[in-house]
Amino acid sequence: MTLSLLLSLSKHAALTGLLWVSSLASYNTAVAENIVSETIDNGGETNTTNNATLKGIDVSRWQKEVDWLQVKDAGVTFAFVKATQGDFRLDPFFARNWEETKRHGIKRGAYHFFKPEAPIQDQINLFTSTVTLAPGDLPPVLDVEIADPKMSGEQLRANIKTWLEAVTKHYGAKPIIYTSQNYYRRWLQGHFTEYHFWIARYSPVQPEVHHTDSWMFWQYTDRGSVSGINSAVDINFFAGDMDKLSELCLPEVTIASEQVSPLQQLKHRFPQP
Repeated sequence: MTLSLLLSLSKHAALTGLLWVSSLASYNTAVAENIVSETIDNGGETNTTNNATLKGIDVSRWQKEVDWLQVKDAGVTFAFVKATQGDFRLDPFFARNWEETKRHGIKRGAYHFFKPEAPIQDQINLFTSTVTLAPGDLPPVLDVEIADPKMSGEQLRANIKTWLEAVTKHYGAKPIIYTSQNYYRRWLQGHFTEYHFWIARYSPVQPEVHHTDSWMFWQYTDRGSVSGINSAVDINFFAGDMDKLSELCLPEVTIASEQVSPLQQLKHRFPQP
């Protein structure tokens, strides 16, 4: 009798906890969406006359097979897809996710998970040989969230810069840097002023950056629920409308002229922070 009562109480407490977490996540998401809808200029200024907010997700092997039609119907505008990690690992679902996002009209971007201990040139080669970007795709992303205790901050940032510059040269588009709020504060703030940031901060408070930096994407939660995905998924907001998002994407290639070479046409004029 006592055991049955304890089990019943335990189940009730667990269910209550799950409902509380779910309610809190929904509340925080609504708060975040309100904040992002106002934050159109990522330098910190707000524009209350423009309430555009675009919702996106990022996926990897942890989400397994995604039903991208359902994701599209759920109002997801853009998706970042994990492609590579370190100097040898390929995400097994990248090819499928990459094709399906495009097929269903979702703005797509590919990201590389940076491993500080892995040879940087090998990490560059792995990503550029795996990912083929097309006009309309979002810029490549470098996911920076771990540090090597044997590596100084200066060397860490030098390797990050090497990856960013090589990938910029390869695709003609400046990459976006993904990181968490705490990692950004400790290692990155004020050092990459030429690049936009995508920051993970799981709270109702929007990302905070150095006055010389800018953020464009906010990963608001890692416990999101989206139709077509049978597990928790990261939810992201973009501070701007579809026109602004499209400005970030690789441009359409125009017919070559005597004044403009094909190489120059491919160089993406990335908006300055």
